[in-house]
Amino acid sequence: MGNRQPVAAWNTWDINAYSQMTGLSPAQIQQLYVLFQQQSASTGGRMTLNEFKAIYASIAGLSWTFNADAERVFLMFDADGNGVLSFEEFLMAYLMLQRGVTPIQRWSYAANYYPLTQPGYLSAQEAQLLFNNMQQFYNIPVQNTYFTQAWSQLGGGVNGYVPVTSFVQAVVPLIPQTYIW
Repeated sequence: MGNRQPVAAWNTWDINAYSQMTGLSPAQIQQLYVLFQQQSASTGGRMTLNEFKAIYASIAGLSWTFNADAERVFLMFDADGNGVLSFEEFLMAYLMLQRGVTPIQRWSYAANYYPLTQPGYLSAQEAQLLFNNMQQFYNIPVQNTYFTQAWSQLGGGVNGYVPVTSFVQAVVPLIPQTYIW
């Protein structure tokens, strides 16, 4: 009543869409959203770097700081470069930092995050963007041979598009496992 601020309601479609995109249960999505809202309330629902560090540490139960990695990941997922994370950007960063996720899952999460011209398929430019971002995420030395070799294995796909899963399954094994966790 009176001075209350309306709370943005989530509908079942939002929760189910995030659940399908991430593989997390709807309950996990809701829990992350509540934590995100609590942590970012002072900045209008946008998360700063320090808030990101605090929420990730609280969710993961970490007692250590990970300043260099957190900053690199934060900047990588600040898709619009505005210095704060939206819930969608935070959710992707959270998923990418999970240790129990396989490299194939991690790359697939990242690909699902992109606004692809053909959902489920990558053009050469989209595959290169995915590769470049994952190269930055993992700190893989800059070289294009992994991308070139994976893309050539797939033969350019149908009409220049390849299934996301095919590209991911072709490129991940080419990268030395010392870089991928």
